[in-house]
This record gives sequence, C-alpha cells and structure tokens, in this order.
Amino acid sequence: MSEKKQVLYDLRTAYTGPFVIEDFYAEIDGWINEKGFTKEHKKKMESVTKDGKKIQWFIEIKSHLDDLHHGIIMLRVLMDNVRESAIKRQGKKFIVNNGDVLVNIDAFIESHIHGSFYQAKPLFYFIRALIDKYIYNFWSFKWDGRVNSDGRELYKRVQAFFNVQKYKFE
Repeated sequence: MSEKKQVLYDLRTAYTGPFVIEDFYAEIDGWINEKGFTKEHKKKMESVTKDGKKIQWFIEIKSHLDDLHHGIIMLRVLMDNVRESAIKRQGKKFIVNNGDVLVNIDAFIESHIHGSFYQAKPLFYFIRALIDKYIYNFWSFKWDGRVNSDGRELYKRVQAFFNVQKYKFE
C-alpha cells in the first residue's frame, strides 16, 4: 500500500520557436544522470498531422529517499506543429525543428507501508495508517523541500534550455 503526497503542483513553461528535439531529450537525460535519479517512460507518442508532428512525452523521474519514501517528478512534454527545417550557419547545414512546446512538471512523495502483518488485520492496518498520517508525518516533512527543490531545478533547467535555443538559431 502506498500514499502519494503532492509537493509541487503544475509548474508550466511554454515555448514557440526553433529547437532541436534530440538536444532537449539529451538535456533532460543529462540532468537525470547528474542527480543520480532513474527514469521511467510512461508514454512517448508521435503522430503526423497536416500542420506537422505532434509529440507527447511523459516520464517519471524517481529518487530513493529512504526505506519508506520515494520522490517522483512527473515531466509531461507536449510538442505541437513540429516541422523540420534546414539552416545554414558559417558554411554548415543544421537541421532544426520548429514548433510549440508545453512542459508541465509535478512532484510527489510516495510513502510505502511494508509488512504483511499490517495488511493482514484491518485493525492493525488502521492503527498503522493513523500513526503514519498524524505522528510519523512530522518526520516525513524533511523530504518535502528536497523533492520540491529538485522539481524546481528541473524547471529552471528546461527554461534555460529554451532561452538558449531562442538565441542560438535566430
């Protein structure tokens, strides 16, 4: 049994303009590897429309906090009207994507209750849930700030990436 507590709600950033999709994926993967987190793909879908590609990319970034708590950062990226174009810079030809991007970040702390003893008898499970929710909860607040700051750091990294892309290809 697990309980999720949301510590970061709906950080959004939007971007319209030129960017390279592979560089965006590499930037996110680089941040995940820097922090020592694990990545779990939830959904990656591409569809071609008359206006261009539409890409949906949902991942969960997980961190192990202690035996009972895990931090989860959910990253949702929606790209719309993505088209490829070629740009010549200093005699070299670059393939650049152009489109609209919406990035949404949420962060959660997932608490686990272990042991078959607590799950076997309803009274023990109820007492354990009360203790975890109202007494032990005072000590679990220590992870709120860490997971929240990790989510905000990812948000700043994504914003910085798109700010660089804006000036890189203009």
